[in-house]
Amino acid sequence: MFYKHWKKIALTLTALFWAACEDSTSAEECLYGPPSYYGLPESSDASEDGSSSSEATGSETSSSSSETTKPESSSSMDKLSSSEITCVPLDSNFTYFGEDYSADIKKMWKEEAAKHDAVDKIDSVKETLAETPMCLEHLRMELDQFVALYGAPTIIRNAVEKCTDGSIRPSEEYAKFLKMKEEWEANKPALEEELKKVYEDKMKEIEARINKCLNDDL
Repeated sequence: MFYKHWKKIALTLTALFWAACEDSTSAEECLYGPPSYYGLPESSDASEDGSSSSEATGSETSSSSSETTKPESSSSMDKLSSSEITCVPLDSNFTYFGEDYSADIKKMWKEEAAKHDAVDKIDSVKETLAETPMCLEHLRMELDQFVALYGAPTIIRNAVEKCTDGSIRPSEEYAKFLKMKEEWEANKPALEEELKKVYEDKMKEIEARINKCLNDDL
């Protein structure tokens, strides 16, 4: 009996099957089953992409951290190398006279220069006189005395040093001299004006004494 009605049964089942597929998104779902996103695991490619992204991020973080610490390490090395620089004195001496950098000594020189010029002036006056007054002779002798203004020179031994970084540096003592010389040169214009006045004042004093000798002899 079933054999006689198998065609009707097959048509009925087919109608029911297509009725169930009317709400599906595509005919492929009815023919080949549901798609992969219906509860099935994702493909291995997505996992690999995520893993690669994670590894790349970790690598970048590690690289960035390494680069951040490099400047500190470099700075530490620079400080260490700087502290290890040593200097060795060279066989070089420097000689100077302290009087060359003394304002008081410079003033004495100007006074002595005025005395020397006054002696020449007295000699010129004497040529015009029949007889030289005694006070003028005494004044000339007084002014013509030699005065030693220079002392022993100062010697700075091992004035420069050679360092392990290749530089040449002044020793501590020589550096002090260079600083003193720099200050001296800076103040020199003002000192020159002062020395000029010292000379002029001394000449006026000597000329007054010469005139007094000549007037007293009249």
